[in-house]
Amino acid sequence: MEFTYNWQASLVTLVLLIVSMKVLQWLAFQVPAFAEARSQNREANQKKWREQGKKYHHRVKNSQKVGGAVNLVFYVAILPFFVTLEAQPLWRIALDVVLILMVYDFFYYLVHRFLFHGQGYLRRVHAVHHQARSRITSIDSHLLHPWEIFIGIALYFVTIVVLGLAGLAPFQVATILLSTLVFTQLNQVNHCRIDLNRFPFRTVNWIAMKHDAHHLDMHRGNYATITLLYDWLFGTVETHPMEKSPRDERNQPVEA
Repeated sequence: MEFTYNWQASLVTLVLLIVSMKVLQWLAFQVPAFAEARSQNREANQKKWREQGKKYHHRVKNSQKVGGAVNLVFYVAILPFFVTLEAQPLWRIALDVVLILMVYDFFYYLVHRFLFHGQGYLRRVHAVHHQARSRITSIDSHLLHPWEIFIGIALYFVTIVVLGLAGLAPFQVATILLSTLVFTQLNQVNHCRIDLNRFPFRTVNWIAMKHDAHHLDMHRGNYATITLLYDWLFGTVETHPMEKSPRDERNQPVEA
């Protein structure tokens, strides 16, 4: 295919992404249960910021700067060659979203398991993030070494580029928008403390608890970040000690 620099499509994607995040977050926090969870996370975040400032202050700010720089380069210099405003069938958009997320998650699984939890330099890089131990809260998504934030975001963008070069480009604006929303919001939910083990919030609680299990120490599974498919395939699914079956709950002693 012939690549053209479509800055309008890239700009529309970025604007829609920012607006969508704001709207979705506002809608989510209209739900009392989610509003309560946000309040609990904010309280815990403030305590960490106040009492463990040496660990958090420079890391959080640096993560935001590095993440912003990587995103700026992508949306200005790279995405315009891979995105279009032209209409595409809904099935094509849905398929492309799934492919982007699952291909990214496969390679992130490999990087996370064998490099971040290996024996080389990147293990020490990732150890910065693992200073956050169970139970983690939303601020811990920013407790990252600059190399880790760069690798994590760049790997997602490289996935889009590789799939585009493989023949899927140009991607419709909706494809990049939806896949990026899932990518960013799941990574945020993964690091929240969510104690909502009741219908209809159990799935969100389960997602957060699974990643919390990964933070128990540096020797835990649950390496993927979008789904646990690859952890299930390769036998690295981890169960948090706090996860209990209904039978376990029933068998708990009742306090007088």
